[in-house]
Amino acid sequence: MPTAGRLAGAIMFALYGWYVAGYSVRFFPEENAPDLLIPVATFVGLLIGWMIVGSRAGRGYNPAIGIGLTAASAYSFWVIFLLSFQAMMKNAMRRLYDGPMEALADTFDIMLEQAKDFLDIGLIITVFVGGIICAWVTEYFGKRYP
Repeated sequence: MPTAGRLAGAIMFALYGWYVAGYSVRFFPEENAPDLLIPVATFVGLLIGWMIVGSRAGRGYNPAIGIGLTAASAYSFWVIFLLSFQAMMKNAMRRLYDGPMEALADTFDIMLEQAKDFLDIGLIITVFVGGIICAWVTEYFGKRYP
């Protein structure tokens, strides 16, 4: 059921995803970011805001901190997973794998390699503080317009 909290969460986390994607471009080797980084990150942010944060809006500002941290963690996982899956598909089209299980296992290896590239204190703080701020804004609209 659409509510103001879900709408606010979707909008806030879509903007959050767009900003974090733009911020994280510099962490890719030689400024070679994936083609779909910004659209994927924005769409994942929209879904996270609608399903995770928006559905829990209206519970108070203290629980919103935990919800924002949960959303930031889920956002990080899904963006890195989808980018790794895209890289695995490119490798699969080049016939670098012997079978589907090897390709699937390589997705998680690629995830670990990409996660190491994103170990920057500025990016980590941006992701988690941004998640909390977006959850607070969502909470405001969820309480004000139930």
